[in-house]
Amino acid sequence: MKIWIIGASGMVGSSLLRLCKAQGILVVGTGHREADICDLKEMKRQAHHLQPTHIVNCAAYTNVDKAESEQSQAFLVNATGAEHGALAAKEVGARFIHISTDYVFGSGQHSPFKEEDLCHPINVYGKSKLEGEKRVLDVMPEALVVRTSWVFGLQGKNLISSLLQRFFKEKIMQVVSDQQGKPTYCEDLCEALLFLLPFSGIVHFANEGGASRYAIACDLLSLARQKGLAVLCEKIEPVLSSQFVTLAARPSYSVLDTSLYAKMTGQQPRHWLKAAEEFLLHV
Repeated sequence: MKIWIIGASGMVGSSLLRLCKAQGILVVGTGHREADICDLKEMKRQAHHLQPTHIVNCAAYTNVDKAESEQSQAFLVNATGAEHGALAAKEVGARFIHISTDYVFGSGQHSPFKEEDLCHPINVYGKSKLEGEKRVLDVMPEALVVRTSWVFGLQGKNLISSLLQRFFKEKIMQVVSDQQGKPTYCEDLCEALLFLLPFSGIVHFANEGGASRYAIACDLLSLARQKGLAVLCEKIEPVLSSQFVTLAARPSYSVLDTSLYAKMTGQQPRHWLKAAEEFLLHV
C-alpha cells in the first residue's frame, strides 16, 4: 500500500501524514506547490510518478465566509479540484478518498443526518463541497466520500482552538446557542480515514456529543479548569446567531449520524470531550 495525500500541508493532511509515518505506512504528501489540484495535467503527472494505491484528498477551500465573495475559487478547488483528484486516481487505478462536510446539509432537520438524507446547502462553501462529492462519484463510483464536521486540532483556525484563545482573553464571553453540530478531533478523523480505506460510497465521521456552540464552550471551559489552565473567563452567555453578522449563513443543525461508520469499521467514535482532553495536552 502507498498513500498519496493531497493537501498535506493543511490540518487534516499534515496529521494524516504523521499518522501514516508512525504506523509504518508508505506515504507521500504534497501541498499546493508540489501538486496543484486545480491543474488536471499536473495531477495526472504526479499520479503516474508516485504510483499510489490510495489517494486521499485533504485539499479544500475552507473559508466559509470568504467563499461568498470568492465563489469561483471555492468551486475551482472544492468541485473541479476534487474531480481532478478522482480522474488522477482513475488514471493509475488507485482508490480515491475525498473529505467533505456537514455543511452539505441545510437547516430544518432536528435529528442527526444520515448519509442518504437530502442535501440542501445554504452557503457557497456547502454548495461547492456538495458539487465536489457529485463529481467525484460520477468519475469514480467506487470512491469514498467521508463527511465530517467542526474539525479541530493544533493547526489552523477552528471552533475549539478559538474558544480556548478567548478563555485566556475574555472575562465574559458570548457564544452562539442556536447552532448545533459535532466537534471532530483531527487525530480521530485521520485514524478513521485509515479504517475506511477499503470502503466505497458516502460515510459520516465525527466525534460523539452533538451540542450547540454555547454548550460546547461551557463544557470546554469546565475541562480547561479541571486541567489547571489559567483561564480568565468567568462566565459564558448564550446569544442568538442573529446577533452576529456573518457573510455566510450557517445551518442551525448539522449533527452527523455516525452509526454507518461504526457498522462498517467496528469502531465507535469517542466523545469529543475525551478527545479534547488529549488535545489540551498539546496546547
